[in-house]
Amino acid sequence: MTEMNEKDAKILHDIMQPLNIIRLSCGNIRARIGGHSTGDTEYLLAKVTRIEEQVVRAAELLQDLKKHDEDDGIPEDA
Repeated sequence: MTEMNEKDAKILHDIMQPLNIIRLSCGNIRARIGGHSTGDTEYLLAKVTRIEEQVVRAAELLQDLKKHDEDDGIPEDA
């Protein structure tokens, strides 16, 4: 792995860690929502779902960047 690729991998890891924490926190919130009124529950679940969707979107974008970086390191004749 080149120095630049190691740097990219570290940046990717540093960004993915908070996204994973956000995703886990959403799961914890879902587990505790049950005690609220139906209207509150629906609202809160919709907000948590939106957060989770955006976390997945960001993670997919980062994985695409990682894949492009890995593909760039492969010689064309390989």
